[in-house]
This record gives sequence, structure tokens and C-alpha cells, in this order.
Amino acid sequence: MIKEMETSVKDTVTMVRQMRKIAIAKFVIPFCLAGAVVLLFWFAGPEVYMDYAKVFGIYSFMPIGGAVAVIPVGLNLGIPPAYLIAFILFTDAVVALFLVWNFKYANKIPVLGKLVVITEEKGEKAIKKYKWAMRFGFIGLMLFVMFPLQWTGSAVGAMAGRLIGMTAGMTWLAVVAGCFIRSLIATLICIGVISFL
Repeated sequence: MIKEMETSVKDTVTMVRQMRKIAIAKFVIPFCLAGAVVLLFWFAGPEVYMDYAKVFGIYSFMPIGGAVAVIPVGLNLGIPPAYLIAFILFTDAVVALFLVWNFKYANKIPVLGKLVVITEEKGEKAIKKYKWAMRFGFIGLMLFVMFPLQWTGSAVGAMAGRLIGMTAGMTWLAVVAGCFIRSLIATLICIGVISFL
């Protein structure tokens, strides 16, 4: 009896340790991916680094229209359209990956936790405001992220997907698909392939 209990406790301890390792990996991997890309741009040269830093700065701190506002800037800096779309998509994918993987813990992180709480509140407001999108699950979340309205970016989309009960993987895929379509359409409009006149 005691031997069986010892075995059970050892199995439980092993399982908890494994879960902690996975949780740490899920926390660290998005930062490592972002750091690798920053190093890549750094080694590409100061001009390339500064161009992408400008795009990132404008994209990250534009409260309304993020991708729609930054794409003309990136194109004017001479960044090829495909690279610009890939960079914006990568940025959104890493943010969404961090939030869907760390949804339960992200608000407890010092400094970053306040931003997560604000984003979560925006996600809750967005769910109330755009109820139509949440009824459609994956497609609704993708459409929600795709349209450049207030509170519809990758961070809020990732939080909204988790708040409505979607799995981490499906939420991430919906957010990335919506971001890709949004960036592609905005780029095609900016370079004149799509015109409404």
C-alpha cells in the first residue's frame, strides 16, 4: 500500500515538473523568436534595422488602423511588399502566440501584466460590441481580426478567442489568418493592384 502511494506521488511530482517545463517554454519561446528576428535585422545592416524598427514602432503604437497605417510607410521606406507583409504577420503571430499560450498567467507578469489586463478588458468590450463575430467561432474571430477597427488587432483577437473558449491553437490560427488577409489586402490597395474607383 505504501509503495503504491510512493509510486503515485512520484508520478504526480514528475508530471508537475514536466508541466512547469512546458509552461516555461511557452513563456520563453515567443521572446526567443522575436529576439532572433531582431538579431537578423541587426546583422542585415543599420539601414535595414532602422527601417523595420520604424515600421514596428508605428505598427505597435498606432491605436487605430495599425497595419493599414503602417503599410504605406513601409512601402515608402523601400521595404518590398512581401517582406512587409511577412514582418507584420510575424509580429502579430508572436504576440498572439504569447497571449494564447500564457493566457492564464500573462496578467501576473510585472509591468507586462498591466498591458495584458488592459488588452483583456478591450477583448471583453470587443466581445460585447462585436457579438456577431464571436457566434461564428473560427471564421468570426478571423473576420474580427481582419477588419482594422478599434480593438480588433492580434492581441485583442487572441484574448477574445480564449475568452469565448476557443483552444489556443485554433485561436492562434484564426488570428494569424485574419492578420495575413488584412495585411495582404491593405498592401494590394497601397500598391494599386486593388482599386475601388
